[in-house]
Amino acid sequence: MKTVRDACQLQPSALSIRLSDQIEQLDELIATEDDGVFFFERTFITQGMHDLISEGIARLAGVSSQAVFHLKQAMGGGKTHLLVGFGLLAKQPNLRNKYCAGMAHASAFGSANIAAFNGRNNPDSFFWGEIANQLGKGDQFKAFWTSGPKAPDEKDWLKLFEGDEPVLILLDEMPPYFHYLDTQKVGNGTVADIATRAFANLLTAAGKKKNVCVVVSDLAAAYDAGARLINRALEDARAELGRQERTITPVDLAANEIYDILRKRLFKTLPNKAEIDDIAEVFGRRLEEAAKSKTANRGAEAIADEIASTYPFHPRLKNVIALFKENEQFKQTRGLIELVSRLLKSVWDRQANDVFLIGPQHFDLSIADVRDKLACPDRVVRWAC
Repeated sequence: MKTVRDACQLQPSALSIRLSDQIEQLDELIATEDDGVFFFERTFITQGMHDLISEGIARLAGVSSQAVFHLKQAMGGGKTHLLVGFGLLAKQPNLRNKYCAGMAHASAFGSANIAAFNGRNNPDSFFWGEIANQLGKGDQFKAFWTSGPKAPDEKDWLKLFEGDEPVLILLDEMPPYFHYLDTQKVGNGTVADIATRAFANLLTAAGKKKNVCVVVSDLAAAYDAGARLINRALEDARAELGRQERTITPVDLAANEIYDILRKRLFKTLPNKAEIDDIAEVFGRRLEEAAKSKTANRGAEAIADEIASTYPFHPRLKNVIALFKENEQFKQTRGLIELVSRLLKSVWDRQANDVFLIGPQHFDLSIADVRDKLACPDRVVRWAC
């Protein structure tokens, strides 16, 4: 039976991934001339991503009434990655032909007109002016920002969306943007009040155009003031349109798809199914023997049944991973990839080549890079304690 080091080949940077290497910027990536193939080669399409792509494509094709999608997850949980993926597919028919083969309505339209706004930015034209500029109609919205902020009405948005071309609006990191605007006084209120009205009008206008889609990301348990304003706008739109936005979680940390993400990002090759089945069978026999001798709980051998979907990781690693959801400081998927990168370094630098399934017990604290990562109080120690 092969060890993981003998059976698996790592990606070139798998042992040294850092959070900073994984940070994505929506506006920069959507604007790139890259054909998107590299993006999808390193991307596992989670259930949340599949839902957004399939339902969003149907909306852009003009055959769905679901106009607004709301991505909810903590920082680093895959929201921007999902937005970028959907944006690339909406913009490039050739990419849809390759990665959405068999998906309904994937070939029903050409290239969508896309506007992407990152709420970490603070343009003088506000988010509505930036959207208008990116759609090539900046002059239509100039009056709403040149002499101070004014909220475009629903009819103004509808005029902006005129034409038969599908329109996709991607809004990322909006809670900190609204949070900041809430500190900017204007008249008897704040700029955030104007932005909330502009946002609500955008949503209702999108709902009245058959091929306009809006995707907005949220930050769970962060920027409460900004999140409240976003939810207020969503509620206003809900009252107007009579239906709710579609809420999507990009990555489920408690599900097996986290193993798929780790395999896609960290491993170049893995053994074939027959080899993995052999490993699972051996583990099953050993666990059954342990259960009979009462050195393991009865039923422990059932773990072997899960190895096919979790290899090269131990099936119970996801129980530890699920704890990350409770730590607001941990950067969710991004932080997890960095952490598992250190776990792999522990295994690959190990003197003995004796690891058959990778688990948290293999962290080697004698390696400075591993020790520094585990000792960081806002990451591992906090959720472990």
